Amino acid sequence: MRKLSIVLLLFFLTGCEYSPSKHDVVNTHGHIENLRLLEDFVEDVSMNKDSEVRVVNYTDEGDPIIHDLTYSNDEIASKIDTREDEFGTQVVMEDVCESINKIEKNNHTVYQLEGCEGSQDVLQVTSIPND
Repeated sequence: MRKLSIVLLLFFLTGCEYSPSKHDVVNTHGHIENLRLLEDFVEDVSMNKDSEVRVVNYTDEGDPIIHDLTYSNDEIASKIDTREDEFGTQVVMEDVCESINKIEKNNHTVYQLEGCEGSQDVLQVTSIPND
């Protein structure tokens, strides 16, 4: 019992840091991993095929913002989790949107949700600098 208490104490003292899976799209300050998964999601939506993807964007301080997207029944459910962001709002925001678009802007490629029902009509999923 004493060993279990020590292990639990160490767990709470060190915190539980988010570790992305190999199935996540990860954007670390413009360096992106698994972009193909996001592109597959965009294609699935255009073909009206149920799909889901997780996009993890890291803040300047190195904290993850987790964005889960699920497409089903002609709508995209968006869930943005900022609870791991030490300097953020520490909330989970959910919305339903009509479409996802890939837009070339100046020197960036932006993936964004449009036609959202919440407080913002457009939600950015991720932004990638063009080399």
